[in-house]
Amino acid sequence: MAINLTSFARQLTIMAGILFFLYYVFHLVMPQNYTPFLYWAVIPYFYIVVMGSKYVLNVLTGGRKRGKFDVHFVNITMIRFLLYVSVVLIYAFLRPEDAIVFIITFFVFYFFFTLFEVVFLYRDLKKE
Repeated sequence: MAINLTSFARQLTIMAGILFFLYYVFHLVMPQNYTPFLYWAVIPYFYIVVMGSKYVLNVLTGGRKRGKFDVHFVNITMIRFLLYVSVVLIYAFLRPEDAIVFIITFFVFYFFFTLFEVVFLYRDLKKE
Protein backbone atom coordinates (compact mmCIF):
# COMPACT_ATOMS: atom_id res chain seq x y z
CA MET A 1 0.00 0.00 0.00
CA ALA A 2 1.66 3.18 -1.16
CA ILE A 3 0.63 6.54 0.14
CA ASN A 4 0.16 9.27 -2.43
CA LEU A 5 2.32 11.85 -0.67
CA THR A 6 1.58 14.64 -3.13
CA SER A 7 -2.16 14.39 -2.65
CA PHE A 8 -1.74 13.91 1.10
CA ALA A 9 0.54 16.96 1.41
CA ARG A 10 -1.78 19.15 -0.65
CA GLN A 11 -4.88 18.21 1.34
CA LEU A 12 -3.03 18.43 4.67
CA THR A 13 -1.73 21.89 3.77
CA ILE A 14 -5.22 23.11 2.86
CA MET A 15 -6.71 21.72 6.07
CA ALA A 16 -3.88 23.14 8.22
CA GLY A 17 -4.24 26.54 6.55
CA ILE A 18 -7.97 26.64 7.22
CA LEU A 19 -7.47 25.55 10.83
CA PHE A 20 -4.69 28.10 11.33
CA PHE A 21 -6.88 30.91 9.97
CA LEU A 22 -9.86 29.90 12.13
CA TYR A 23 -7.69 29.57 15.23
CA TYR A 24 -6.06 32.93 14.55
CA VAL A 25 -9.50 34.57 14.34
CA PHE A 26 -10.46 32.75 17.56
CA HIS A 27 -7.30 34.14 19.18
CA LEU A 28 -8.19 37.69 18.11
CA VAL A 29 -11.81 37.47 19.25
CA MET A 30 -11.42 35.62 22.56
CA PRO A 31 -9.70 36.96 25.68
CA GLN A 32 -6.00 36.22 26.14
CA ASN A 33 -6.56 33.48 28.73
CA TYR A 34 -8.43 31.28 26.20
CA THR A 35 -5.38 30.70 24.02
CA PRO A 36 -2.05 29.23 25.14
CA PHE A 37 1.24 31.09 25.17
CA LEU A 38 2.46 29.42 21.97
CA TYR A 39 -0.90 29.34 20.21
CA TRP A 40 0.69 29.87 16.79
CA ALA A 41 3.01 26.84 17.11
CA VAL A 42 0.43 24.10 17.70
CA ILE A 43 -0.80 23.71 14.11
CA PRO A 44 2.66 23.83 12.47
CA TYR A 45 3.81 21.25 15.04
CA PHE A 46 1.01 18.86 14.05
CA TYR A 47 1.62 19.55 10.36
CA ILE A 48 5.33 18.71 10.62
CA VAL A 49 4.78 15.59 12.74
CA VAL A 50 1.96 14.22 10.56
CA MET A 51 3.73 14.97 7.28
CA GLY A 52 7.01 13.59 8.59
CA SER A 53 5.41 10.39 9.81
CA LYS A 54 3.65 9.86 6.47
CA TYR A 55 6.95 10.40 4.66
CA VAL A 56 8.72 7.88 6.90
CA LEU A 57 5.85 5.42 6.43
CA ASN A 58 6.08 5.83 2.67
CA VAL A 59 9.85 5.26 2.74
CA LEU A 60 9.55 2.19 4.98
CA THR A 61 6.79 0.52 2.98
CA GLY A 62 7.65 1.73 -0.49
CA GLY A 63 4.38 0.42 -1.87
CA ARG A 64 5.18 -3.16 -0.98
CA LYS A 65 3.20 -5.79 0.88
CA ARG A 66 0.13 -4.88 2.83
CA GLY A 67 1.34 -6.69 5.98
CA LYS A 68 4.45 -4.57 6.10
CA PHE A 69 2.35 -1.41 5.87
CA ASP A 70 0.20 -2.46 8.83
CA VAL A 71 3.19 -3.13 11.10
CA HIS A 72 4.96 0.10 10.19
CA PHE A 73 1.75 2.14 10.47
CA VAL A 74 1.06 0.87 13.99
CA ASN A 75 4.68 1.46 15.07
CA ILE A 76 4.77 4.99 13.69
CA THR A 77 1.39 5.81 15.23
CA MET A 78 2.57 4.57 18.61
CA ILE A 79 5.80 6.58 18.45
CA ARG A 80 3.87 9.65 17.39
CA PHE A 81 1.37 9.25 20.23
CA LEU A 82 4.22 8.97 22.76
CA LEU A 83 5.71 12.13 21.27
CA TYR A 84 2.38 13.93 21.66
CA VAL A 85 2.04 12.86 25.30
CA SER A 86 5.64 13.93 25.97
CA VAL A 87 5.02 17.40 24.52
CA VAL A 88 1.88 17.85 26.61
CA LEU A 89 3.64 16.75 29.80
CA ILE A 90 6.70 18.91 29.18
CA TYR A 91 4.56 21.97 28.43
CA ALA A 92 2.41 21.35 31.51
CA PHE A 93 5.53 21.02 33.64
CA LEU A 94 7.19 24.18 32.26
CA ARG A 95 4.08 26.39 32.17
CA PRO A 96 1.59 25.08 34.75
CA GLU A 97 -0.45 28.31 34.72
CA ASP A 98 -1.18 27.79 31.02
CA ALA A 99 -1.40 23.98 31.00
CA ILE A 100 -5.19 23.50 30.90
CA VAL A 101 -5.69 25.81 27.93
CA PHE A 102 -2.75 24.23 26.08
CA ILE A 103 -3.97 20.68 26.71
CA ILE A 104 -7.47 21.52 25.47
CA THR A 105 -6.07 23.27 22.39
CA PHE A 106 -3.62 20.44 21.75
CA PHE A 107 -6.25 17.73 21.87
CA VAL A 108 -8.72 19.68 19.72
CA PHE A 109 -6.09 19.86 16.99
CA TYR A 110 -5.05 16.26 17.68
CA PHE A 111 -8.66 15.29 16.96
CA PHE A 112 -8.78 17.24 13.67
CA PHE A 113 -5.44 15.94 12.37
CA THR A 114 -6.24 12.36 13.39
CA LEU A 115 -9.65 12.57 11.75
CA PHE A 116 -7.98 13.85 8.58
CA GLU A 117 -5.52 10.96 8.58
CA VAL A 118 -8.20 8.34 9.16
CA VAL A 119 -10.39 9.71 6.36
CA PHE A 120 -7.43 9.89 3.97
CA LEU A 121 -6.30 6.37 4.87
CA TYR A 122 -9.83 5.00 4.59
CA ARG A 123 -10.20 6.45 1.10
CA ASP A 124 -6.89 4.89 0.04
CA LEU A 125 -7.82 1.50 1.50
CA LYS A 126 -11.22 1.65 -0.16
CA LYS A 127 -9.56 2.08 -3.58
CA GLU A 128 -7.70 -1.22 -3.20
